[in-house]
Amino acid sequence: MQPTVRRRLLVVLASLTVALLVADLAHLTVADGVRRAGGLVLGPVQRALAGAPRDDLAALESENVRLRAVAAEQQHRLDELGRLDELLGGGATTGRTLLPARVVATDVSALGGRSVTIDVGSRDGVRTDSTVVAADGLVGRVVSVSPWTSDVQVLGSAASVVAVRVGPAGTLGTVSPPAPGDSESRPRGSLRLVGIAPSTPVVGDVVRTLGSVDETPYAAGIVVGTVTAVDPDRGQLARGATVRPSVDPDAIDVVAVLVPAARSTPRTPTGARR
Repeated sequence: MQPTVRRRLLVVLASLTVALLVADLAHLTVADGVRRAGGLVLGPVQRALAGAPRDDLAALESENVRLRAVAAEQQHRLDELGRLDELLGGGATTGRTLLPARVVATDVSALGGRSVTIDVGSRDGVRTDSTVVAADGLVGRVVSVSPWTSDVQVLGSAASVVAVRVGPAGTLGTVSPPAPGDSESRPRGSLRLVGIAPSTPVVGDVVRTLGSVDETPYAAGIVVGTVTAVDPDRGQLARGATVRPSVDPDAIDVVAVLVPAARSTPRTPTGARR
């Protein structure tokens, strides 16, 4: 077979592969028709290529593998964007300004914890101490901002402490990374819950942010994680617990920055009841 003809056939195969991948990714109803048409065309083409040099076939196979990897990555991002869209429509973020972003770099601290860099910055309205969320809940807070990117301290990093409400009753507490002198052994990546008021958390309790003044550094009502174990009773008024973060720090991709908004309308004072 002439080299020019072989190259044209390889282009046909690659084009049909891309068409099938796009149809599958978009869940189009015409996908079956595309496959049938592809079968009619690919059969003769594959037979014609039977005598093609191994290098050409290897190149085509490598390109097919690359295209499938690209399609899988795009599907992952679409899934993440769909879940993020659900979060943006949830009660915890209603009425708030959110700026979608993607993680473009990550770094693990020698002292423990993780930081990530996202692809939005001061030009996009991001400010230091803005809350950062993902589809499943709290990611962390912005600690530095440049014109085009921002660095985020991920929940569980060394010295990070978040005020929270625990369970249906909203009992006050704080979560932080396990301290070196912690009397309880906690799984890697988990958080330590310390109660502020007399209380006993329950396994399965959802932990949410308490919130800060002007929603910096943490907005209220964002899911932090779930109680997975309660510390033994040693006579303390407030029992500690282990919390599993709702967001996996090793798999953060698509996020959203909650852009704090200054209060434009003062609260109306309420007169004392008699």
